[in-house]
Amino acid sequence: MAKVGIVTDSIACLPPEVIKKYDIRIVPIALNINGKPYRDGVDITPDGFWKMFKDIKEFTTAAPALTEYTDILAGLSKTTDNIVCTFVSKALSAIYEVAVQAGNLFKKENPGINIEIIDSRTAAGAEGFIVEEMARAANSGKSLAEVVQVGNEAIPRAKFVTVMETMKYIIKSGRAPKTAYMGELFQVKPIIGMVSNTGLVENLGRARGREKALERLLDIIGEHVDASKPMRVNVHYTSSIKDVEQLKQMVTVRYNCTETYLTPYTPVMSGHTGPVVAVSFYS
Repeated sequence: MAKVGIVTDSIACLPPEVIKKYDIRIVPIALNINGKPYRDGVDITPDGFWKMFKDIKEFTTAAPALTEYTDILAGLSKTTDNIVCTFVSKALSAIYEVAVQAGNLFKKENPGINIEIIDSRTAAGAEGFIVEEMARAANSGKSLAEVVQVGNEAIPRAKFVTVMETMKYIIKSGRAPKTAYMGELFQVKPIIGMVSNTGLVENLGRARGREKALERLLDIIGEHVDASKPMRVNVHYTSSIKDVEQLKQMVTVRYNCTETYLTPYTPVMSGHTGPVVAVSFYS
């Protein structure tokens, strides 16, 4: 059994087999669709979200309730005195701040429990790779301080790039980069991501047509990794897994991918982005 418990949020896009292998606990993000509340990945699945997507008139998200965090902490505290929580960039969401409140509350009532909370400064599978690195360290028997160090060292090595169909959803969410491409020109694909370790979504350019956009996505990956060295990738899809089969092949042909995951954006992500294809990578 790991000496350190690992907690993250549903934005991390972790593959189910990784969650199960390392017993990673997931805090579901709160979302509201057409006036009805849901918990990301619990009350609504990616498939269920896309079945209702065309009928969505109202979509909002919020940090989970304090009890979502404290219930998970209580469960972990039965088997370990040391817990590390890693959440989506605090520059994008209040999730981190509410987690700090929950952690402080739980420690006040359970002074023997040590809880560390880390700002991943990223999102999606990039966040997931940071979490996975810490889970591996915990599984190997490393101490709380060592697991935290592994997480902090992993943060600048985890990045993701996304090809958007449109910017209108992310602009509406308030999470678009300041230089977001505002036009809706025919066949122009905006490219955004988190590659500079700022904690903010960045505008990485645009390309006309899907093929050129995917090629540009691959080039951007190459600008942030040593292509001669191995890396792990998580290819993300939204409305259909078929949308990323070509991208997965392109990435694995061009780069030395030792592990390749294929995961859907969760509803809380998809509601802010609309249809996209994306790659998270860790070198």
